[in-house]
Amino acid sequence: MASITDTGSYEHKPRYCVLVIHNSVAGRTRFHVPGLYRNESLRASLESKLTALAELKLVRANTLTGNLLIQYAVSRDDEAMPASIAGVLEAVTGCSIIYEHVDRPSPKPRAFKTKEKKRAPAATRYHRKPPSHLWHTLAGSRIIKLVEGEEEGLTNESAHQRLAEYGPNVLSEHRGRSSLQIFLQQFVSAPVALLGLSAGISLATGGVADAFVIAGVVLINSVIGYATEQSAEKTINALGQSAPGIAAVIRDGKKTDIALTDVVIGDILVLAPGTYISADARLLKSSRLSIDESLLTGESLPANKRHAFLGKAQTALADRQNMIYMGTTVIGGDGRAIVVATGRHTEIGKIQSMVGETVTPETPMQKQINEMGLQLALFSSGICALVFFVGLLRGRPLPEMLMSAISLAVAAVPEGLPAVATTTLALGIKDMQRNKVLIRQLPAVENLGSVQVICLDKTGTLTLNQMSVVALKTVQSAISVKEGRFFDGEADIDLYQADGALKRMMEVLVLCNESTIAKEGGQDLQGSPTENALLQAAINAGEDVASLRARRPLAKVDYRAEARPYMMTVHQLEDGRFFTAVKGSPAAVLELCRQCSNNGHLKALSEDDRQSILIWNERLGADALRVLGVAYCITGDAADYKRQGLTWLGLVGMEDVIRPGMEALMAQFHDAGIETVMITGDQSSTAFSVGKRLGLNGRYGKSLEIIDSEHLDKLHPSVLAGLINHTTIFSRVSPAHKLRIVKALQQNGKVVAMTGDGINDGPALKAADIGITLGEKGTDLARSVADMILQEDDLKTMVTAIREGRAIYDNIRKSLHFLLSTNLSEIEVMLFSAIIGRTEILNPIQLLWINLITDIFPALALALEPPEEDVLKRPPRDPQAAIVDRSDYAKLIRESGIITAGTLGVYAYSLLRYGPGQNASTNAFMSLTLAQLLHAFHCRSGKTSVFRSENRPSNRYLDAAVGLSGMLQVLAAFLPPLRRLLRLSPVGAIDIVAILAGAGLPLIANEAIKGIGKNTFHKDDKP
Repeated sequence: MASITDTGSYEHKPRYCVLVIHNSVAGRTRFHVPGLYRNESLRASLESKLTALAELKLVRANTLTGNLLIQYAVSRDDEAMPASIAGVLEAVTGCSIIYEHVDRPSPKPRAFKTKEKKRAPAATRYHRKPPSHLWHTLAGSRIIKLVEGEEEGLTNESAHQRLAEYGPNVLSEHRGRSSLQIFLQQFVSAPVALLGLSAGISLATGGVADAFVIAGVVLINSVIGYATEQSAEKTINALGQSAPGIAAVIRDGKKTDIALTDVVIGDILVLAPGTYISADARLLKSSRLSIDESLLTGESLPANKRHAFLGKAQTALADRQNMIYMGTTVIGGDGRAIVVATGRHTEIGKIQSMVGETVTPETPMQKQINEMGLQLALFSSGICALVFFVGLLRGRPLPEMLMSAISLAVAAVPEGLPAVATTTLALGIKDMQRNKVLIRQLPAVENLGSVQVICLDKTGTLTLNQMSVVALKTVQSAISVKEGRFFDGEADIDLYQADGALKRMMEVLVLCNESTIAKEGGQDLQGSPTENALLQAAINAGEDVASLRARRPLAKVDYRAEARPYMMTVHQLEDGRFFTAVKGSPAAVLELCRQCSNNGHLKALSEDDRQSILIWNERLGADALRVLGVAYCITGDAADYKRQGLTWLGLVGMEDVIRPGMEALMAQFHDAGIETVMITGDQSSTAFSVGKRLGLNGRYGKSLEIIDSEHLDKLHPSVLAGLINHTTIFSRVSPAHKLRIVKALQQNGKVVAMTGDGINDGPALKAADIGITLGEKGTDLARSVADMILQEDDLKTMVTAIREGRAIYDNIRKSLHFLLSTNLSEIEVMLFSAIIGRTEILNPIQLLWINLITDIFPALALALEPPEEDVLKRPPRDPQAAIVDRSDYAKLIRESGIITAGTLGVYAYSLLRYGPGQNASTNAFMSLTLAQLLHAFHCRSGKTSVFRSENRPSNRYLDAAVGLSGMLQVLAAFLPPLRRLLRLSPVGAIDIVAILAGAGLPLIANEAIKGIGKNTFHKDDKP
């Protein structure tokens, strides 16, 4: 058997370096072996040799990606690779091992110092940065020299050297949260910290049962949050799409397919329709080349590319006609381009780096609950200290007062709050999932409810990234097109009966067209959006595309060129003559025409006719339509049209197809007090047209204010902050512009939602308070950073999410109001007990029992209240407003005081009848617990009375929760084991009447005050 260091027998081994491209996960390392691509012999050798090593438990080599994955038998934290593994890799491949820098996480300072002490292997080194120039300003010949390339392509040997020098063509991985991170994040909140402190104090003072109960509440809350977020994370990750793994390049003078990760600077890319662009490149040759760059630039129409174009330093990314970019797709034409940037140095790579540097902000509720947690901590500490010292001054024993103070600490913390907030948000996520909306994290649902501004990406989000014919203008007729039907004014018409010229026009749109029907008899069209729109209009008019093209076969085609802004096709007719079809720039096509079709009859084009046509062209263009002129002629020879001239047929106007229901959706946003801002890479005129059709100017018809990228770049941040609140549309924007817009809105105190589906939307999606993307058409990058994913690409489901978010916030306020008012009543009772200096009214175990049966189930049930009817008719709440403000505290003190008065009244009755002792304590305990349960019904609404059931739909969850808690309380009074645990006395019939009066009268009093007093808990028409 050959030694593992014996390399003589491996003739297939490549002469370049093995790359460590990912080793940040403990116990696993992924290598890139370029020679592994489609090399089964090398795969078998690697797997057999490495599997034999005891250090490894898994080895997988992939001949399609060229990657090798190994998993260690024992997890390793250090970076040094065992010598035995390195030896096998070097023996089998015959090359050294280097590390790819892009995928390594930034080390923390502490870890970095530790690693500095280790010497990296001699073969280990990092990739150098590739050359950087303004490629779009340089001639192709100059760029070939700068990247040291050749028009015939690199040699394989040179390509392998560059791969080792610059690294593989891979992007940085976006690492999601691990399961442990998701779980630990559930404990990072002020209420949980307060509960933990209470549990620790209870445990330290001997209250083991109390500590375990509190810890159980915290754990249940955390498990609920973890399970929900983990489920959403898995579903979102399952939506990922993979880019094609193969790229066509010229190597050694021949076209060859290589792994996309093996593309290097200087490679010559071969471009054809459908080609996925594997790297940023400068065009060397092009013929009618058009690229779909919508995911990168936001431009809805394909970008026409010309290798002869030379740009200026300030030429925008979308206007660089001689450049192609990684992640985009060839729509039509062909060409060749030389690679100038790969991996993280491409435009996509730069955007991903922007995503990594962007920080996701806290949600309003997170901020408010943290503030309230601090207030509760300070308040409860003060009360506990007061009770403790007052009790000591009244002569109470020190141990007894210490236990009372601890009991008050437990009573002051609403144990149910974390569970209420988490469970309510989790149920909101489940409801969203039923509506085909995925929420990545619990707070995102709440965040949607407070959104004040929605930034809407136009291309692919508001529109379908498709074109549609909406207007036809002949000499005689002006036809509008809506949803595939033709109208003359308001009348639905038969197109061909309306005007004879339209029959010829539809024939030209079929023949002078590069789009095809995907399947015979099907409706799916393949081609550019413009060509598809023209062909679809002809199909809607009744044209049989296959039959017409078969009867008039193509004889010649002249494509659009710089000096010829129209396309011309020549077709042979059955009688031997030729049919010439032309479409393109209206002015240029009109110049070729000598006559026009007037309802099917030919007449000479007069100067008035020409002026009328040009006026109509300007009129349609003013509506931001893309306008084409259409003409034809029939001649005996293919070239006779030059002598005979063309016959003018008319104008065709097209526009972006708006997603169905978007106009109504914008109106709903405006009714809910949410501002809408459109951000697009399109021209200002196109953006204005879409904004007008969508009704972005709101219910009151305010003017649409537009800022384009050129002006945006010149605006000082302070000036932008002043203009941003009055601007409705931003056009020709870049990814950096989108990020700047979102941050400017946030600096003005706005809660911002951002929608987008493209690579160029990534940074803004992450920076926004909530990022929203599409599940089907959204890119991997957009999905990886978005908080909310619309699975079926239906933006209308956002309304459901907003309604849910607002209702959740209202319901959490109701639950919080219930928890604070009831806990405050316990504090007041205990404070009164300390002041009078007699035996305590409630003992610690009774306080814990009250909290257990009133703080969780009723509070959770309140969080399930149905939304108020006006939830989408009121403006968003102020994100800076405290979740509980001063007026709320006044109401809390009043309501808790009434409950306390009822309890103390029962206690006073019991003192008169039984004297100080267990009987009086029992009656006070029963009265306070039942009063708190009944108080849950009062907290259902700040507007309507519980005694008028027609005002609100019922809440069966609250009925069940109060019923269950009430039964537990009855069991505590009559079940001997529970009665002994709580130190209760038997309750007589007269006592029951007193207890019911002490519990019921506070509800009646608080409801009466609600009916006659001004609502202070819910302001601005909140429920």
